[in-house]
Amino acid sequence: MLKTLQRKILRNKILSIQKRAFSLNESFSIYVHWPFCESKCTYCNFNKYVHPKNDPPHDRLVQAMMAELKYYLKHPYYQLKNKRVNSVYFGGGTPSLAKPKAIESLLCIIDRYVGLEEGAEISMEANPTSVEQAKLVEFKEAGINRLSLGIQSFYDEDLKILGRDHSGKEAFKAITLANNIFNNKRVSFDLIYARPGQTVVGWEKELRQALDIAGDHLSLYQLTLERSTPLHKQSLKGLLPTIPDSDTAADMYEETLKIMKEYDYHHYEVSNYAKSQQAISRHNFSYWQGMDYLGIGPGAHGRLTDSRNGRRVRTFGEFHPDKYMALCEAEGEGIRKLAPISINDVAEELIVFGMRTRMGIPRSRFSTFTNGKILDEVLDEKALDLFIRSGLLINESKVVDNDLLNYVPEELVMEWSDQGGIRPTELGLEKIDYILPRLLKSKQ
Repeated sequence: MLKTLQRKILRNKILSIQKRAFSLNESFSIYVHWPFCESKCTYCNFNKYVHPKNDPPHDRLVQAMMAELKYYLKHPYYQLKNKRVNSVYFGGGTPSLAKPKAIESLLCIIDRYVGLEEGAEISMEANPTSVEQAKLVEFKEAGINRLSLGIQSFYDEDLKILGRDHSGKEAFKAITLANNIFNNKRVSFDLIYARPGQTVVGWEKELRQALDIAGDHLSLYQLTLERSTPLHKQSLKGLLPTIPDSDTAADMYEETLKIMKEYDYHHYEVSNYAKSQQAISRHNFSYWQGMDYLGIGPGAHGRLTDSRNGRRVRTFGEFHPDKYMALCEAEGEGIRKLAPISINDVAEELIVFGMRTRMGIPRSRFSTFTNGKILDEVLDEKALDLFIRSGLLINESKVVDNDLLNYVPEELVMEWSDQGGIRPTELGLEKIDYILPRLLKSKQ
């Protein structure tokens, strides 16, 4: 009886703060997918196409994207015109193959229909080839204020295995140039470890080289052999140097944590590190923390809220650029499929993605996005208690240490001030793939 009464009180408290937390729902992010690359990387299974050498459909694709942006931003069901743009991210593919004027045109459409606040994070992925380096100043003038460089490795032999079209020398040059243009606090780059033939010592040396010229943010990914990719097929045929086994990859991960801490980086998500709260990727947090985001371009996914009933829906863009452009020209949008997202699916996504960050899951956010569900009732009570006692998870009723500020964007800290939440420790983040299936109840 007492436990039931306590839950009712907690539910009422949750509902009372939902109005205060509602403004958190009133922002959304925009992802723009540029599908073309100069060549396809051997490890990649994204929706990408080799850039046509003759008569690339650049202007036609931009016009299609502009039409789709207008369609969504004016749509009465989603009411995006009444929301704040949290971030814009140009990904791909290789969006730096686009003309800077194209980026500017797309941003102008966004600003015209919903407004871009000063300081909104506007990111773009870029490759470190000489041709793309030459356009960085123009991209900044077009409105890009954060750059993410796809470096992956500084060693030419490894870059060749990965199918990259730049050299190690170009990589170093691109980072230096980007730091000068964008300020090193607004530059990030990716590296991949556990590559074929790589050793722990080799990775340590390469990472230290990277950190000597890095800005305030780095993304470090363990190589995954995705099925049917060229790299996966080469591995099956025995055509690659020895790929590090799971124990060696784990040693590389441990070495990464040690070195990044030595260089004053905070490990705020499984693969992401930032030196300061300001350097944390706002756009990625929109995915991880369950915010709405608009997906524009061939194969782009989105997650939006229908203002008529508060239900959430997932959008899927037409994959092939030709079909996408034709659909946008005929219908004003390139939607391949719309799929409703159940409350249980929303809850599971918040847990799965939220627990891959050191921020974890604030109870107020969880309840706001799940129509009042209580986080503690969705999780397996015995597993939660075990992981807390084992030092893998932290269960806070409110913010109890300043350390949290290293892992949470400033605008989201307030969500911990009332009911706190559940988040992983550093050790818990390392073991999160083991924790999650045990933490989630089979039925919600």
